[in-house]
Amino acid sequence: MANVEIKMLGSFEILVDGRQVLKQLGQSRKATVLVQYLVLQRGARIPHKTLTDALWGGERSSNPDMALRAILHRFRNMITREGLTVLENCIVTSRGCYQWNPELPCTVDVFQLQDLAALAGKEQDETRRLELCEQIVALYRGRLLPLSASEPWVESSAVRLHGIYRAAMIELLEHYKKAGDSERLVALCEDGLEKNPKAERLYLELILALEAQERHADAQQAARRGRAAGALHHTVEVRCAGGAWRQARQADRNMQADMLRLIAQLPDEMEEGAMICPFETFGEIYRMQRGMQTQYGVPVFLALMTVIPAPTAAPEDTERMMEELGRLIRTGLRRGDVAARYSKTQYAVLMCGTEGVNYAQLEQIKQAFYHLPAEDRYMLAYSIASPKDGEKIPLPRRGQGTKRRKKN
Repeated sequence: MANVEIKMLGSFEILVDGRQVLKQLGQSRKATVLVQYLVLQRGARIPHKTLTDALWGGERSSNPDMALRAILHRFRNMITREGLTVLENCIVTSRGCYQWNPELPCTVDVFQLQDLAALAGKEQDETRRLELCEQIVALYRGRLLPLSASEPWVESSAVRLHGIYRAAMIELLEHYKKAGDSERLVALCEDGLEKNPKAERLYLELILALEAQERHADAQQAARRGRAAGALHHTVEVRCAGGAWRQARQADRNMQADMLRLIAQLPDEMEEGAMICPFETFGEIYRMQRGMQTQYGVPVFLALMTVIPAPTAAPEDTERMMEELGRLIRTGLRRGDVAARYSKTQYAVLMCGTEGVNYAQLEQIKQAFYHLPAEDRYMLAYSIASPKDGEKIPLPRRGQGTKRRKKN
């Protein structure tokens, strides 16, 4: 059986018996993303909808399922042309799902790194744990899938993997420094700076290790490199690197404890349904979501739901119906959607996802509203808009929702 390796750290490569294959993937971004996404799921079955959302995000596609099948067909043709029989069934489909074949014997550097980190976390023997840390550092060639780094499903994994690498690097730095092994410190820092030329602590460690070897000119050069990269403060010189190192080291230790405290103070579970918030908060969230739309192409929809009372309706009854509508919005929309009271008879709603889903949810809220007990007749109307990327659509001030633009 041929040996299959997939490298995703620092670059993306598929190797069979040590030889890089399927270089044509680079000519098809969608085929590349399809393979990368499925491999990262570690054999999990991925529904069509989840996969098409990952591949297309906010892009329009008249028939994403058909397009997905075409991409898979193109990928399989690449495999056939190169005669890679070992990869013929690397992607399997069943019951509306796609899956990287878990029966295919292959090694993936991402999973190797995660497995090593799990072993290191349980290892009590210091020597063995340091060996595992060295393996992690050697395996980490750089950020996860750098050419797909802007994809949301890449970024979250990239942060976790870099955290694993950094923790292993810090443990090795501490050990080599305690042991007075400046030679290995220099090698470790130089390797780390190749992967991350902005790492402040590595510059400081390198300067001190070079000074310990009496390589003063090299230490000066390392300080200049760090300042030129913007990783060191412009006042940092070799003579004061020790003080800066102590500050950076203490900051590393403090931040880990501070992060744990921060996480403990934040809600660990999200409430079901939409978030109802003050309109001022809604405006800030709207601006943030528009930024997400611009950055990642995530579809953003703005809806306005208006309660229309009968002429005889009492104000207190109308207020009660508005409170009931708020409850229906909170329970009827999805986690992650946001709504706010916009005027006496209106709610503004911010939703992400496909337009068809959003219309269906608003219709369900309307139907539930019409089943509420009421003293007088109330109507519920809504409109929905999709701000396009790049459009300058200011969020109107509260109370302007019922005004209409005059026709020329």
